[in-house]
Amino acid sequence: MGLSACSAPAVKSLAEPETQPLLVADLPTDLAEDKARLDEFADLLEDYRQMNDRLDRLSAPLRLANADLCQKTFRDPGFRVHSLADYPEELRGVAQSLMGVEPDAIYVRSVRRGSPAEKADIQTGDRILRLNGQAVPGGPTMIRFYRALSRGAFGGLTTQLTLRTPDGRDYETSLQAETACDYQTRVFYSEDVNGHTDGREVYVTSELMRVVPDDVNLALIVAHEMAHAIAGHMEEMPTRELELEADRMALVLMERAGYDIDAAIAYWAAAAHPHRALQDKSKSHPTISERDANFKKEQARIKEVKRAGKTLKFK
Repeated sequence: MGLSACSAPAVKSLAEPETQPLLVADLPTDLAEDKARLDEFADLLEDYRQMNDRLDRLSAPLRLANADLCQKTFRDPGFRVHSLADYPEELRGVAQSLMGVEPDAIYVRSVRRGSPAEKADIQTGDRILRLNGQAVPGGPTMIRFYRALSRGAFGGLTTQLTLRTPDGRDYETSLQAETACDYQTRVFYSEDVNGHTDGREVYVTSELMRVVPDDVNLALIVAHEMAHAIAGHMEEMPTRELELEADRMALVLMERAGYDIDAAIAYWAAAAHPHRALQDKSKSHPTISERDANFKKEQARIKEVKRAGKTLKFK
């Protein structure tokens, strides 16, 4: 999509702890004993946190505003979690030292700005003790149990939470989770400029995020991959028409989410496309000019729907 090629990213990277452990094969196992490398890993974690926070922030409007267009939805509280088990065994001491993540406990990893979690004054680093009075147990099934428990707890009108601050103070709060498209976004560390979906989640490489500093234009890439997932394109052989359909759907998702699609299209047309030669010769991807014409045609349709005062949908 634009700067991306919709191909699977390399898995030599940091992955979102909620779904799979960190993969950092390039880092030495004696990292905890080496101060310089410990600082390097701390910087890596902070860089990763900032990129995921940015990706979560810009994808949230797409997921929240388009829940009625998605077959898969979930109740989003606005925070993400992690546990010590999410990290490779040789790096768990570092995770404990840098982030205060203790065994057999689940912690808030990030809180999205403007979310129900932020309004409930939940903070990064807080430990989750109970959801609707149900304790979160430790042990090997902790993460699986938490996921099942949270799906049920956040599905109600209001969710009661008991948390513990890093300084040991327990507190209770409540929030109303929001219904959102169930397509989470993840950052992969990779030098490839790429975006991809497996039909369940959307993956964006760190290099793609670096070369697309503008959120509106990164949102266009995320929306394109979300469109593939919503339409079930992963179950079909890739074709030019599927790519063009995802482009059209992406503009609808963005418009409904309040993004400036005129600016996104203008940027896309003027941007350098690192995969241009590949796309122009590809049998499964349309050419850059075909995509540009397709964008502009859908842009005109969207404006006409808005002028008519109708509800904007994919078709």
